[in-house]
Amino acid sequence: MNEPRQREPWSRRRVALVAALALLAVAAAAVLVIWNSGRSAAEPGTQVVRALMSDETTTVSLAGVLAPQQQANVSFAVPGTVRTIDVKVGDEVTVDQPLASVEDRDLRNALTLAEAQATAARAQLQTVRDSDRATSGQIAAARAQVESADAGVAQARDRLDDALLTSPLAGVVAAISIEVGDQVSGTGSVATGSLGSSLGGLSGMAGIGSTGQVSGGGAAHIVVVVPDAWKLEAKVGTADLPLLAPGQPAIVTPTGTSQHVSATVDTVGIVAEAASGQAATFPVTLKVTDASATLFSGANADAVVTTGTVTDVLTVPAEAIWIADGRPTVRRPSGEAVEVTTGRRFGERIEITTGLAEGEEVVARQSMVVTAPARPQFGPNGTIASPDPTPGR
Repeated sequence: MNEPRQREPWSRRRVALVAALALLAVAAAAVLVIWNSGRSAAEPGTQVVRALMSDETTTVSLAGVLAPQQQANVSFAVPGTVRTIDVKVGDEVTVDQPLASVEDRDLRNALTLAEAQATAARAQLQTVRDSDRATSGQIAAARAQVESADAGVAQARDRLDDALLTSPLAGVVAAISIEVGDQVSGTGSVATGSLGSSLGGLSGMAGIGSTGQVSGGGAAHIVVVVPDAWKLEAKVGTADLPLLAPGQPAIVTPTGTSQHVSATVDTVGIVAEAASGQAATFPVTLKVTDASATLFSGANADAVVTTGTVTDVLTVPAEAIWIADGRPTVRRPSGEAVEVTTGRRFGERIEITTGLAEGEEVVARQSMVVTAPARPQFGPNGTIASPDPTPGR
């Protein structure tokens, strides 16, 4: 009977110990919840991030249309009926290879007539020279007739040659706008363009020469392009124009693809192009330097040009900037709002010039949080983002 009475206090002590441990566990859990709620954002869909000091690149975003660096828009310079088309779209052609022809019977007759007139003019000159009564003026006039007739022969021969359309480039046939039997007006010509000229992509196949003057009156009859060298014809606003210069590196991304190709700025226009009531834009041409790139003329593409590098800059993700009463602020995990001064935008991160220190934690929306700036900031497998200077939302 005494044994049970001796074990009873020990059982009570054991129950009390278990209860105390349980209370400690509950208290620890409560502290952890409170601590985590302080570190994580008070609102769903947010996250705590740190302000980081790093080196950043400044960029300018462009949008434009891809075009070959070399393109020839060729049209018949003589009127007539299309007799043959010797190529089809996609064919590779060499320099001076025949592309198409028009009926040349009238042109041959014109050449025969011109040659006959030249022969008659020479005979007349000889007759004048053989005459004892010919004056120097008569001889000079007869000689002028010969020269005029010879010029007529050369012109007739050139027009006959123009009945055969040939390629001025070694490349690929990109477009054909005529068919056998069509009547052509003969107002066109050969127009070739290269990087930096005013020649556009296939979307504008008018006969535009390297001087930018319209040499035809309509669409080119046949377009030949060099498919292994490309350019991006883009536009930029007044604010970004001073940041661009020839030779700056860029990444070009065709719209709707994940393909990224390297490029460099080739030309930066200084004459504005703007429709009535719209902001002025300036033409910029980027030269694609990736020879292995498979691109297509007339396709839309975006580009990010690296304009400079900034060292030791304090940044936070753009999604960490909140707008309160029209002023940029950040939110601490405790819920406190702190007004900050923002600077430049580097991809997805915003510079903070005052209001925060390196390593301080702030609350950011989770949609575009970047915990650390990537290197390289853009390019294959990198991040390409618009350098929109407006922080926050």
